[in-house]
Amino acid sequence: MFLSNALFGRVWCGYFCPQTVWTDLFYTVERWVEGDRRDRMKLDAAPWTSDKIRKRVTKHTLWFLIAWWTGGAWVLYFADAPTLVRQLITFQSSIAAYVWIGILTFTTYYLAGHMREQVCLYMCPWPRIQAALTDTEALNVTYRLDRGEPRMSLKEANHKRSVGEPAGDCVDCNQCVNVCPTGVDIRKGAQLGCIQCGLCIDACDAVMTKINRPTRLIGYDNDDNILRRARGEKPIYRLVRSRTILYAVVMAVVGGIMLYQLTHRTHMGLSVLHVRAPMYTTVKDGVRNGYNKWSEPRKYALEVSGVKGAVAKSEEADVGADGRLVVSVDPDATQEVQLYVTAPRDSLTGSGEAITMKATDLTNGETSTVSDHFFGP
Repeated sequence: MFLSNALFGRVWCGYFCPQTVWTDLFYTVERWVEGDRRDRMKLDAAPWTSDKIRKRVTKHTLWFLIAWWTGGAWVLYFADAPTLVRQLITFQSSIAAYVWIGILTFTTYYLAGHMREQVCLYMCPWPRIQAALTDTEALNVTYRLDRGEPRMSLKEANHKRSVGEPAGDCVDCNQCVNVCPTGVDIRKGAQLGCIQCGLCIDACDAVMTKINRPTRLIGYDNDDNILRRARGEKPIYRLVRSRTILYAVVMAVVGGIMLYQLTHRTHMGLSVLHVRAPMYTTVKDGVRNGYNKWSEPRKYALEVSGVKGAVAKSEEADVGADGRLVVSVDPDATQEVQLYVTAPRDSLTGSGEAITMKATDLTNGETSTVSDHFFGP
């Protein structure tokens, strides 16, 4: 988003933002069911007939189906998709899955179908962020003041030109304002409401073509070029500059780190959390400490070392043939195990010893170790 902003301004909002994409999709459904804007205005004013009810029910049903599909797709990111789909169909899934699908369905339906571009104006933080990030060389949807002003009607402009007086190409038709989703008048300069969708460019080009004037009175341009044209200089476009190079380098470095982590990731993980209340407990056979352990997947053998005579016990683990604790963990799951480690009092020096926890994957022998502290009096 930072790089695209440095190159083409708020182009993310106009072409890639999910809110924009879903709003455009909902608009498409609305036009397909109810017709263009004029037809929809007539339908709004018309009495409730069977045809109006049919169109409204069809539109909102399709909106809900799209929103429901969206909500389901989001939830499937956080679970095994085929398994969750089967559970949803057979009503065996957790209540959390149904609740989140419902929440995402409603928010998609309401934001894309009803609030639409109001989300861009009042809810989204990106317009404020990109306003602070942009510079004078970023390409933004821009009204060319040097060509458009002074604006006047086509008839008046033709008369002015015939007598050698200055006249701008803008005929003040307001088509750029009429087609803008957020109601921005781009002729007033860059504004937070502009999502860089370019609809005003297309509308203006159509008018310029009809009146036999050059197109791109509104187009992608930068602030520096406006000043250059005012001085009679040629415009300059620099997509490759220090800012864009910096963003590209940062992206490459972060991407490389992510790729390295992905290719070198392990198939299991171990984290040990020492129970803080109490730090230790004195029992008849020595001193006991409590630990909380989680991992993934399959069966793991748990061992402790570092403290002489230390013995580990857990109610959640089985005891294997070799005496080690064995924990079973389901795929795509984490398992919390309360682990109690007991050591003879005379094995401790001072207030405690360093202790090491090791989990061994019984399938492939892969191990993971974590160090912690064993406290004593």
